[in-house]
Amino acid sequence: MPYRLVAFTEHELDMTSLGFEPVTVGYSGTELIRPADPTIFLTAEAAGYSDRTDDIITANTLLRADMRNDDDTASLEELRNRLQFLADTGYDLRWNLPS
Repeated sequence: MPYRLVAFTEHELDMTSLGFEPVTVGYSGTELIRPADPTIFLTAEAAGYSDRTDDIITANTLLRADMRNDDDTASLEELRNRLQFLADTGYDLRWNLPS
């Protein structure tokens, strides 16, 4: 069961008006991140996502986060490995490459 939600946004949101209360960094269950590099939204749009960011960029961004424990790291590594496998398989199938 996930205990943490991380959301990316292009624009600043008033989280208090949405029912969230500020807490000390590292103790929050929900994080709202406004990335310095807006590429994460452009690649999502190019991939046809309208409701989420690019999977691989998101996984890599979260892997580089300052606040995480060993379980977080292991989960994100597994997610990144699965996403890369899916991307490789999709590429191979698209171009009829041998396995």
